[in-house]
Amino acid sequence: MSSTKSSKKQKLMNNKKNLNKTKISLIKDSALLGNNSKIPKYIYEGGSGFQCVRFRLKQNESINANAGAMNYMSNSIDISTQTGNAFNAIGRMFSGSSFFYNTFTNKGVNDATINLSSVHPGNVGAFYIPKGKSLNLVSDSYICSTPNLRINTNIRFGGLLLGYGLTFVQIQAEDSYGVVWAAAFGNTIEKNILPGEAIKIDNGIILGFESDVKINTNFVGGITSTLFSGEGLVSKIENKGTETMKLFLQSRSETSYLDYIKHKINLKR
Repeated sequence: MSSTKSSKKQKLMNNKKNLNKTKISLIKDSALLGNNSKIPKYIYEGGSGFQCVRFRLKQNESINANAGAMNYMSNSIDISTQTGNAFNAIGRMFSGSSFFYNTFTNKGVNDATINLSSVHPGNVGAFYIPKGKSLNLVSDSYICSTPNLRINTNIRFGGLLLGYGLTFVQIQAEDSYGVVWAAAFGNTIEKNILPGEAIKIDNGIILGFESDVKINTNFVGGITSTLFSGEGLVSKIENKGTETMKLFLQSRSETSYLDYIKHKINLKR
């Protein structure tokens, strides 16, 4: 066996250890899905930093996507626009996502392609969601998902204080597993929190988490540190269960970046 083939095989084996199909997982290699009829074939385009995801849809195969996510598509692909549940649609607007979402279906005989992305200057992560689980995504990071997944809304009042907004986009696997694609501000980081451990997270760094995860608003430290360290309020997440908890983070904070831009603009006025 050549060194190249050996390296690819080792990479695949390492990724298999990280894709636990009983829990929500970041898919680090699409080859792990194999010839899965429920998940359309996809690759990433655009290079690191401004990544988008391209799907190859078979005849009558579909993908759900946030409004405005389409970059280009084959002529044989049909688009239908809907809101789903009215309450959830209104909630999605407060989360930074769209009131509407689109379903793209290949009506042609031959395979067709569609390219989707977010406004985020970062990379795209694919998340495996097992049956019975749901993933909360922050702000406008949601790009698309397999059509068997339900797009809901999850209200978190603490998100207002931490710059995430009032609601999160909730992607739920009710009847069968599926995959959702989301854009990070920077890159996606999969963080494991062991039972009994806790973590403090800066504003804007959270990308996604399971719906039953509790996020508490917390001071970064004492009074002096909170007022003068530049950190202020943070999100505190504690694992009080008996199993490892997964969090999905972004390598950069959109909140901090926008504050930086506003500051620079004000200096030039």
